[in-house]
Amino acid sequence: MNHRPEGDAASDLPIGLHTFIDESYGEDDYYVGGLVLTPDQLAAIERELEAFKAVVAEKFDVPESIEFHAHEIMHGKGSWRTLDGRVHESVWVCRRVLQIAANSGARIHIQGVDVRRLNARYRYPDSPYRVTLRHLLERVHDECQWRRCRSTVTADILDESDTATAAIAGFVRKATPGYRSTRLCHIEPMNYVDSQTSLGVQAADVVTYAARRHLEVRDGHPRALKAARQLFNVVQPRLTSCRKWEP
Repeated sequence: MNHRPEGDAASDLPIGLHTFIDESYGEDDYYVGGLVLTPDQLAAIERELEAFKAVVAEKFDVPESIEFHAHEIMHGKGSWRTLDGRVHESVWVCRRVLQIAANSGARIHIQGVDVRRLNARYRYPDSPYRVTLRHLLERVHDECQWRRCRSTVTADILDESDTATAAIAGFVRKATPGYRSTRLCHIEPMNYVDSQTSLGVQAADVVTYAARRHLEVRDGHPRALKAARQLFNVVQPRLTSCRKWEP
């Protein structure tokens, strides 16, 4: 009996999952986080976040079109400047976004890399974004195989979006490098958007920020460290993978 290559067979499968990705980084570390959602879970997140926008608009005098951007929320910057100095309220907003993501049933992936060690090990390393994105999509591909479906991928637009898109597309034809070598044939072409237009990407932003802050930030006020731990604890039960690669 003749068998088609896996990539050819995967192209016949339905799109059953939607993955939303954003990044968070420090001087020596880089993380991407992904929310993997069924259509029903995506509809639930979008419905709940839209409703929450109306709540924060009234409570904090911000536009109803406000974007959930964790760094601005926690530091009272940009459109969230009314939260400047109001740490309790900032944490409350982020916690509610995380609760909405977790309660939807989303499967969450967090993949990081030690940037200093990456640059020390390789003469011409891939960018930290491309490395962590590849690792994350390998996990999403595994989920798609298990569910026998494909996944769309939506991410916040970056300066290197075009080169990252080309790199990921190449791994549909050939396997990714490393010990989890995989052809990403269950992954649809990357779709990069302005995060303000995607509630899924906004949820991924807050999730990734909360994870990196808890995993990486060790110095700071005890109350800030406690808040970071509490935020991480909201999404921890939904973590399907959480790994930092140290080359």
